[in-house]
Amino acid sequence: MKAAVFHDPGQLEMRTDLRAPEPGPNEVIVKVSACGICGSDLHLYRTNAHRGPSLLWTSPEGYEVPGHEYSGTIVGTGSNITDWHIGERVVGVTGGGGFAEYVRVPVNPFQLVRVPDAVSFAEAATTEPLADGLQMVRKANVQPGENVVVYGVGIIGLGVIQALKAMNVRAKQIIAVDVSDSRLAMAVEVGATAVVNPRVDEPIARIGQICGTVPTEFPPMNPPDVAAVIDCAGFLKHMDGPPPLQQALHLLRPKGGRIVCFGAYEDKFPIDFMPVIHKEIAIYGSMGYSPADLEKALDLMASGELDRKRLISHRLTLEHITEAFEVQGSPEAIKVMVTID
Repeated sequence: MKAAVFHDPGQLEMRTDLRAPEPGPNEVIVKVSACGICGSDLHLYRTNAHRGPSLLWTSPEGYEVPGHEYSGTIVGTGSNITDWHIGERVVGVTGGGGFAEYVRVPVNPFQLVRVPDAVSFAEAATTEPLADGLQMVRKANVQPGENVVVYGVGIIGLGVIQALKAMNVRAKQIIAVDVSDSRLAMAVEVGATAVVNPRVDEPIARIGQICGTVPTEFPPMNPPDVAAVIDCAGFLKHMDGPPPLQQALHLLRPKGGRIVCFGAYEDKFPIDFMPVIHKEIAIYGSMGYSPADLEKALDLMASGELDRKRLISHRLTLEHITEAFEVQGSPEAIKVMVTID
């Protein structure tokens, strides 16, 4: 079968000689139609970060195949499978293997879900990142009238903003922070009330102008009136300036501020942690989603309550996998979708 093989940072190739996977007793085989490039895939491609079974499927020949956000059609079932059938349209989520003609998917509610007829394969391949956003919004627990900041508005951060709107979270301000003007423009289209580009404005000062500040006598400080920060950017070694987590600690108002950390970290970095104590900040990690989030994401797409098609900025075929990764790493890209014929 055809598959994209990862060798080392910056080294991907499309091969045609891999053996197709066989289903285990509790698995199905999906013929892939579309697979999205995730931020974690980019971390791997750039720096070898997180290399292992969480991002890569190892073929019988020993080749490593990335890709974990995909959709397609069931073409084979394991011996124990009775409730899933050949020909069903599905979303699959695995630890790699999606950039290939065929992928093996365990049958459980975290990794396999049916696709409604009204949702295209390309849209369906964005289900997992939208489900991630739904979970982050739950964890942030934004209350009516509060201000929330979303760092990083690629497909994940834009999904967070879409989720905030779809879940009727009546925030006062939804502020998107990113270095890409095209992504910030899309953030406004899907519901952000204000945007900040750190290459143009210092984020803490600018967000303080947008939201107002909360002067405090002890310890003396005057932070912006921000109740929650959702960090979809993490730590990118090539980016200038303090990481979003450090900025979030300085952004939050005293008492009751929340940070939800989702974006991956390419390396360690020093951090001033005293604001956590001074402001009594709560920090939550968010990894993935619940099965209900996968279903909800597809329901929102099928009903037309939110539009994921507009977030697919580029479409390339598997034969152009290296170009697809390079494009995904550019500031202009939102979501690069790789199609498999």
